[in-house]
Amino acid sequence: MTLVLAAVAVAAVGFMAAALAALLLVMLILGAQAEADARPVAGPSEAALADIPADLLPVYREAAESTCAMRWSVLAAVGSVESDHGRSTLPGVHSGANSSGAMGPMQFLGPTWAAYGVDGDGDGARDVYNPVDAIWGAANYLCANGAGDGRERNALWHYNHADWYVDQVLEIAATYEAAGSVPPGDARALVDHPNLTLTPGARQDLLDGIIDQRVVDLLAWAVERHTIAVSVLKTGHSQYVAGTNRVSNHWVGRGVDIYAVAGELVSRSSGAARAFAIAALDLSPPARPTETGLPWPDLTDRPGVFSDDAHQGHIHFGWSANPPE
Repeated sequence: MTLVLAAVAVAAVGFMAAALAALLLVMLILGAQAEADARPVAGPSEAALADIPADLLPVYREAAESTCAMRWSVLAAVGSVESDHGRSTLPGVHSGANSSGAMGPMQFLGPTWAAYGVDGDGDGARDVYNPVDAIWGAANYLCANGAGDGRERNALWHYNHADWYVDQVLEIAATYEAAGSVPPGDARALVDHPNLTLTPGARQDLLDGIIDQRVVDLLAWAVERHTIAVSVLKTGHSQYVAGTNRVSNHWVGRGVDIYAVAGELVSRSSGAARAFAIAALDLSPPARPTETGLPWPDLTDRPGVFSDDAHQGHIHFGWSANPPE
């Protein structure tokens, strides 16, 4: 009898452990889904609507969200670079393979498709030349390499081992996202965010609550999709804009200088920083900065954007007084 009771007790413990493990898994899945649901998703811009075929836009969006809640615009930008969304007539897009062995509108190599290909349209076949299957397969592959958890550059580099390719995809993705608002940020929560590097002065500025909420909101939006490094907010900046008697936005807590994006120092050759700057400039007011200094002269046709010798190694964002002082 003792042995029977012991066996029953062991079985009960094992059942409870299994049940707890299953419950924990369900909670993790629900938590991840809740986080994805809470994450702001940018709609398509006019550029996206004009460039992406109408029948493929919802496929990109559904595939991106249903796999790992990655940015649909990144997935669509891959489709743009790889085959102009299937419109390309180059070898390998609609049949056969190109000289590198890539196939289909999302340009998969055979072994990669075998591992990550998806029957996206539910017809019972995984067809690398079927645009829907190919898009779902690309989402599956990008997600497997971190596209849904803030490692977009890593995921894109695995897709094509070239930094220029990563930069090009992210820049196109930025043009595909409609200008939008950003969620409110919490200054004190930002100081410990793993995607934000702060100098001691900038950290203390956030803790002291002396930074304009629009700056805080932009930083909170930025760290959800990038790793960035901030050199100065208010502390450490001069009162006046260099060479003028105009009070700097930094001096009143309305400016931020960002010196690195995605681990790269800001420079004219940094594609990651450029893509980040474009995304910020495409935001809607009041999130969009009213003044921006950066290293790329070709972006200065946008309102409030300038490029000079003093802004070759960082991106400066500033906001005018609101309401006017």
